[in-house]
Amino acid sequence: MKLLLKVYSTTILLTSLSGCMTFSGDKLAEIESITPASSPLIEESIGDFTMHLDGGAMVTHNKAGRIINDAVLEVWKKNNYISDFTYVPKQEFTGNAEYNLTLKGHQEGKSSVAMQFFSGLTLFLLPYNVNTTYDLIYELEEVETGKKYTTHVAEDMRSIQWLLFFPAFPFSFIGADNTYDRLAEHAYQDFVKKGAFSGHR
Repeated sequence: MKLLLKVYSTTILLTSLSGCMTFSGDKLAEIESITPASSPLIEESIGDFTMHLDGGAMVTHNKAGRIINDAVLEVWKKNNYISDFTYVPKQEFTGNAEYNLTLKGHQEGKSSVAMQFFSGLTLFLLPYNVNTTYDLIYELEEVETGKKYTTHVAEDMRSIQWLLFFPAFPFSFIGADNTYDRLAEHAYQDFVKKGAFSGHR
């Protein structure tokens, strides 16, 4: 019994210490942030968005979309593009914000299920990777005027799960951060080019 408990405890410990490293793709170029004409309040929601991950997803389509929106809109907020954002379910916008933002599109995660299995079997001594593609469509509505804008952004990200990456944990999400930064910046600046966020009524 004590041996089984020790093996179980060791397994849990090694699993929790498994390292992950992320690497951004190169579909979108790095662009500098711009000075916004206004910093409106936004309500955001998830529309026709789907996600798939080989080997099974741990979250729902809606939750996956919310994770993306949170990352993108935090970049917008950091750059003072928006003052704040609030999530509303099922596009049930209240009309209290200046803009309504809806995410549509797809997130695809490609990975070898066999490698995931063997990696888990070896407690992540054997690495496996997930190649994720974000194909995002954002629809923006200016509440006061009813004007609507649409933008499409796409980027890739690769993540590698490997026990030996654990010492590099502080740097593990640099690739993911760069990916979301590019998606956020390109989406916002495309909206601006189309006349959104001008601050004019």
